[in-house]
Amino acid sequence: MTETSSGEAVGTPHAFTPPQRRSKEISLEEAGALIAQRTRLAFGNEPMALVRAAIRAGAKDLTVIPPVTTSLSTDLLIAAGAVDTLYVCYIGFETLGMAPAFRRAAESNALNIVEADEIAVILGTRTAAGGMPFAPVKNIYEATDLPRLNPNLKRVVDPFTGEEMTAIPALRSEICLIHAQEADVYGNAVCVGSNNQEADKALASDFVIVQADRIVSTERIKEQPYRTTLPSNLVHAVVHAPFGAHPLVSGRQYQMDVPHVRTYLDMVKAGKAAEYLERYVYGPENEWEYLDAIGARNLLALQRNI
Repeated sequence: MTETSSGEAVGTPHAFTPPQRRSKEISLEEAGALIAQRTRLAFGNEPMALVRAAIRAGAKDLTVIPPVTTSLSTDLLIAAGAVDTLYVCYIGFETLGMAPAFRRAAESNALNIVEADEIAVILGTRTAAGGMPFAPVKNIYEATDLPRLNPNLKRVVDPFTGEEMTAIPALRSEICLIHAQEADVYGNAVCVGSNNQEADKALASDFVIVQADRIVSTERIKEQPYRTTLPSNLVHAVVHAPFGAHPLVSGRQYQMDVPHVRTYLDMVKAGKAAEYLERYVYGPENEWEYLDAIGARNLLALQRNI
């Protein structure tokens, strides 16, 4: 660096100011409105707060692509009359019983059902995530009735070997909802107890919303970067939703609220789905009022022995 006769510095490099990152955090109500504007919906796991927000916002005529196992997130949408078409691999409550709203809708033909096994859902999503139209598989469906029940599965010929195989179509969604235990405001999310479908579901979707039990600092995310299930470039919006998976489990945060789930099952089986929805979805003006209805003592008790 030199100076001119006037004493001005010459050749001083300009200081670089990196661009400022933009927070992606939105309110649960804003997220519900965004969901209600779409009709092709995917779940990465069981994001119950977002599901309730979507129902309150008037979501309807949905085509739902859940993970290979799903329970209340999907069944509650069906109970609310928001689902038109459902890709079904497994929907139920395991030891607590079957999914009552789904069963009633299926038996009355009120629901368009696409029969899909784990392979169809996982490979269909992964194919969409990779930008491909279909995934070819062989020696899987030849001895099953699934191609007859699911006309989306097509027989194709391998152009290299001449062998016949089954083509699984790409499963792409307009919007994907994912529950995380932690996320920063930029969308770096940690999904504990992951089903390993979240990243593929995000890549296979046009818009991704993550709800998080806790919003944490980016510095905390950087401390253990290998825990980040979803990097920020895959996430479009983040919602702070404490106990957002309730009444279901959130890994290392809280257990399933079994009495509440049983209440839901009993009420829907008894034809009181509308009463449940009024008490726990439409009645509360927002998610905070929903949590108030559950009660702080009950919520904190779910954190025991985690």
